[in-house]
Amino acid sequence: MIVVTGGAGYIGSHVVRALRTEGADVLVVDDLRTGYRESIGDARLLEVELAAAVVDWSSVEAVYHFAASTSVEESVRRPDYYRQNCFEDPKNFLEPAIQAGVKIIFSSTAAVYGEPERIPIREDDAKHPVNPYGENKLALENFLLASGSPCTVLRYFNAAGGAEDHRPETHLIPLLISSEGLFSVFGNDYPTEDGTCIRDYVHIDDLARAHLSALRVDGVFNLGSGNGYSVLEILTLAGREPRFEPRRAGDPARLIADIGRAHEILNWQPELGVDAMIESAREWRARNPNGYRG
Repeated sequence: MIVVTGGAGYIGSHVVRALRTEGADVLVVDDLRTGYRESIGDARLLEVELAAAVVDWSSVEAVYHFAASTSVEESVRRPDYYRQNCFEDPKNFLEPAIQAGVKIIFSSTAAVYGEPERIPIREDDAKHPVNPYGENKLALENFLLASGSPCTVLRYFNAAGGAEDHRPETHLIPLLISSEGLFSVFGNDYPTEDGTCIRDYVHIDDLARAHLSALRVDGVFNLGSGNGYSVLEILTLAGREPRFEPRRAGDPARLIADIGRAHEILNWQPELGVDAMIESAREWRARNPNGYRG
């Protein structure tokens, strides 16, 4: 059996469906505060908060840990909540799995790097997170890597594509798809070519494939495309016009992944580009104008 915490969320649900396609027996642990039962297909669901979840680890082959709040902006406003949600609760939940020797695949983030010292960013580069979200993801990484349990840490850059339904939505591409009029861009005075933040985008289907490979190996891997796009470049591709707002706290100027290690060890590389991410997001929203809620 494979346990997937936060498996009814955006990335988690794609991984759940990929695992089920491979024939895996999957148990999703999710309280459905931000996830959707409809997103996990025929996988079993334990609907409970992570802090209250109890699992018989003797029958578990691996656990994918996705359950966490993910808003950088919210983490700056609510640092204590993010400490509990992104570190304390997962640590307490995963400790019995570690004692049982269960393989752990951890959903981490490029936010652990903070303002990078070089571009593209390598896995062993310095980590100086600039917001509580990144700080607590890094704290959980360090705990897991020091535990001695078999562990794979996957540091996502910006996942995008179809079936993205956050409430409220905070990610760039689905916001572009679902809104109208001038689009708010937070900051146009960053040290980049056009003054807006640059990010590395990876298609959600490519990301799900990497998680299947992660079952077979341990280690730390960046998951991105290896290419950077500014916020204005994404707006142009989506046919939108900007309205500039002040910077948000905690946003690094430039994050681009070196994905050489994932290519070499996971035998993985992304196949779908930004155009495909925008198009799949549009197609899914056209079919599901109200998202998973009908």
